[in-house]
Amino acid sequence: MSSVRRTLTCFAVAGAAVAAMGVTAPVAIAAEPPAVKVAAGADAETRAIAASMSATAAAAATLCGSAYELTDAKALPSATTRYGTLFFYTNANTTSACAFMDNNTSGSANYMDLRIWAGNNTAGADVDKGNFSSYAGPVYSSTAAAGGRCVGLSALMKNEAGTSNLINWKGGYIFSAGAGSECTS
Repeated sequence: MSSVRRTLTCFAVAGAAVAAMGVTAPVAIAAEPPAVKVAAGADAETRAIAASMSATAAAAATLCGSAYELTDAKALPSATTRYGTLFFYTNANTTSACAFMDNNTSGSANYMDLRIWAGNNTAGADVDKGNFSSYAGPVYSSTAAAGGRCVGLSALMKNEAGTSNLINWKGGYIFSAGAGSECTS
């Protein structure tokens, strides 16, 4: 169970305990997080991950900001061997992007390194790295769509001992009129 799901479960249990004491909770508190906004151009894998990991996808969108929608999600290193899930969000006017990587290992802290950069400017990347049991990110690129530029993204996760890579993924996205697709470089 991911830490986001654990946290939501803890909130639900705490709410039930408070209700048992005769204290009512405000109506605005809900057991389910709001649904994540999925981009119109999102592929089938992204839609399936958003549906199966709705709480995590919504929590990541909340971390990125309310104007962001899920553009892409990937099971890493593959759908059959998932150690992490990469979520990529763009804001409504496609001027910035946000990424978040969920640690899907069984509760262990792994070294994770998540980076995002505009164009070929890897030196200007926004980076979140360290030993995380829950997630890395969010990381942002504020110039995602300048002239339809490619945004680079990399995700690294090592095993608990730090001796081998569980995930070593690099890719990118090109933006035009709100639709994203992977870069071919």
